[in-house]
Amino acid sequence: MGSLREVVEDYLELDVEGIERELDVPIPKVPRAVAILGPRRAGKSFYMLQKFKSLRDETPALYLPLDDDRLYPPTLDTLNKFLEVFYEIYGERKGVLFLDEVQEVENWELFVKRAVSLGHTVFVSGSSSKLLSKEIATQLRGRGVSFELYPFSFREFLRAKSFEPGESLSKKARVKALLEEFIEWGGFPEVVLEDSELLKRRTLESYVDLILYRDVVERYGVKNTRALKLLLKLTGASFGREFSINRTTRYMKGMGVETNRNTLSAYLEHLEDAYLVSKVKKLAPPRESEKAPPKVYLVDPGLARVFKEELEFGRLMESAVLVELLRRGARPYYVKTQKFEVDFAVREGESYRLIQVTRSIEGETLKRELKAIKEASRLLPAHEKVLITWDDEGEIEGVKLIPLWRWLLG
Repeated sequence: MGSLREVVEDYLELDVEGIERELDVPIPKVPRAVAILGPRRAGKSFYMLQKFKSLRDETPALYLPLDDDRLYPPTLDTLNKFLEVFYEIYGERKGVLFLDEVQEVENWELFVKRAVSLGHTVFVSGSSSKLLSKEIATQLRGRGVSFELYPFSFREFLRAKSFEPGESLSKKARVKALLEEFIEWGGFPEVVLEDSELLKRRTLESYVDLILYRDVVERYGVKNTRALKLLLKLTGASFGREFSINRTTRYMKGMGVETNRNTLSAYLEHLEDAYLVSKVKKLAPPRESEKAPPKVYLVDPGLARVFKEELEFGRLMESAVLVELLRRGARPYYVKTQKFEVDFAVREGESYRLIQVTRSIEGETLKRELKAIKEASRLLPAHEKVLITWDDEGEIEGVKLIPLWRWLLG
């Protein structure tokens, strides 16, 4: 127990400094399991440490990083000894346990269930949306909740750059320059704080490799890694567009990569579960929606640099809007008929917010985008119609024009 006690006390004494995250997870009034989910390197561990630091002077609380080399490989016995250390420090009091990277422990949910039944609240973090959510739902039976933490929002990005936006011409010029950096490099904290573009790129490449092998290949026992890597390359290069599994299967077979539709469909689910990509389904009746190809996005616009040399700025803007919608708790759909397409439809109550994203409204673009929104609003009850652009602001024919920077700042 010596090593475990050493780890625990190291974190009891640790000072935590950095950008305050916007995710606001309340401490439950009754014992619960609280899962913090999201991509690797998005800041989950730091968020857990911030939460722990804010509590430890007023509530019995301990933090345990289960990927610490001094504990490797962690087991259920590691968690049981952690609870023993808690009682050694705090006596029989109830408190809050923080278990970072809990998925490193096989059958961790059994310990969490017991700790909650003993009166403790347990925070867990991990990079698998389905595994953690499923285990918490089945084992805790209504006594577990989950929250998602994505890379920096544009607001957090500006705080990291020590910039306070404003309405003056100079402030607007600066905020747009910073937005261009945010759109092109994304919001992963270590990338945001790095100055070298070479190191930014190499860092993003290392993230993709880490997530691919730790959270997909190892977790799901993927054997056909050639097909998996090619699938990721294809989705990464065509993000923001409809992605056909059938067409991709035929393409791979034409290249001599043996696979089938069911395998690629499962692999795409694994990539989404590991927070590498996010699917947006077509808004349609359930059967049609499931059959229609989804639009697939990367969970951070900066990841596009791993897959493409030349970046399409309009699609990066669209990707940034999608991730911000996910941050805000929305689950958007896309709308498409033979005559028009709208990027995002977000249901709110009995009606929808329609959102179209375009870099420029020059030439015929404005007419085309307005027509798509108006056509969609004839099919759907729409309480708000928004056209997000790079630099235009106002209202035309009932459609709000909002610059991307202003929309991202909320």
